[in-house]
This record gives sequence, C-alpha cells and structure tokens, in this order.
Amino acid sequence: MASGTPIRRRHLKTQTKWRTNKLPEIDLAGRKLGTSDILVGAGLILGLITTFLPWYSASASVAGFSSSISINGFNYWSGVLFFIVVLIGLVFFGLRTFAPTVNLPAMPLTDAAIYLVIGVFMALMAVIYLIAATPGGYSGPGYSAGSSFGLWIGLIAGVAVAAGGFLKRNEPQPATRPMSSYGGSSSPPPPPPTA
Repeated sequence: MASGTPIRRRHLKTQTKWRTNKLPEIDLAGRKLGTSDILVGAGLILGLITTFLPWYSASASVAGFSSSISINGFNYWSGVLFFIVVLIGLVFFGLRTFAPTVNLPAMPLTDAAIYLVIGVFMALMAVIYLIAATPGGYSGPGYSAGSSFGLWIGLIAGVAVAAGGFLKRNEPQPATRPMSSYGGSSSPPPPPPTA
C-alpha cells in the first residue's frame, strides 16, 4: 500500500453512528436543561428530601413486643449543615436556571466550581454523620441498629451534585454584574480638591 492512501475502515463508521458529542437535554418550564443541570437539580432536590428521611434507625423485639426508632439528619450538626448547604444550592440553582432576569453579583468561582463544592460538601457532611453520629451497625437476637437508607441517599445526592458541577465546567458561564454596580451611584467620585 502506498503512503498517503487512506485506509478504509467500515467497522469504525458503524460504531460511531450512534454516538453524538451532545448530551441529552430536557425542556422544563421553557428552559432547556442539560445533563449537568439535571444532575445538579435532581441531587439538590433529593438532598432536601433525604434530610427528612431516617439517617439512623434501631429496633428491638422482646417477648413478642417490638419497638423501633429512627432519627433524621437534623439530630446531628453535620446533618444540619447538609440541609443548609442544600438550601443554598437550591436557591442558587433556581436563580441561575429559572430566573435569568435576576442579576447576581460576580462570584469568585464559576457555577461549575460552586456546584462541585456544594456537592463535595454534601457528601462530606454525610460521611461525617456516618462516622461520628452513627456509632456503627449492631445486630443480635431481637435487636438491630445502624445507619439507615436516608443517609445513603444523601451521600448519593452529594455525589450527583458534584458530578453535575464537574460536567458543567465546559458550559458557558451566565453573565453577571460586577460587585461595584450593586451599591452607590454609577457616577464617578468627585475630583480631589486642588490647593
């Protein structure tokens, strides 16, 4: 075969037909949401719901009588911080996604980095709760205690938000106003007095 002659590979053509460079989008309330927005939004909503679910549960059964108790994320400081960060993330996501006319001040980080930090913080608070607030899993004849499904869902929600932030890094950043335009007048300061 002479150099410069293209090699024909039919098998590559058929393999790449189904692939596209564009990730799936959905249309929600007149806004097109990409995969990163879906991950961030779903993770934040799931994080909000999971704080009300059981993060630790225990049950016991003695002589035919049984009792169980469950504790949600609000019973330890890391669960409360988890909830606060989820609320901050939901407000930021809602303003950026569904209220484009609201001008937010310039942020020190891009939206992708902010969502990544929020997601990592959510996952970190869930892990701290798992290590510190749930002393471990115990079970024996007639009793069991340990972390519950709400904690694991919260951890998954944090990872989803972080993954959405990571995927968002190649998307364009929304326009923002500089911090100086939020306070005071738009006219320049007067000139200094001359002596």
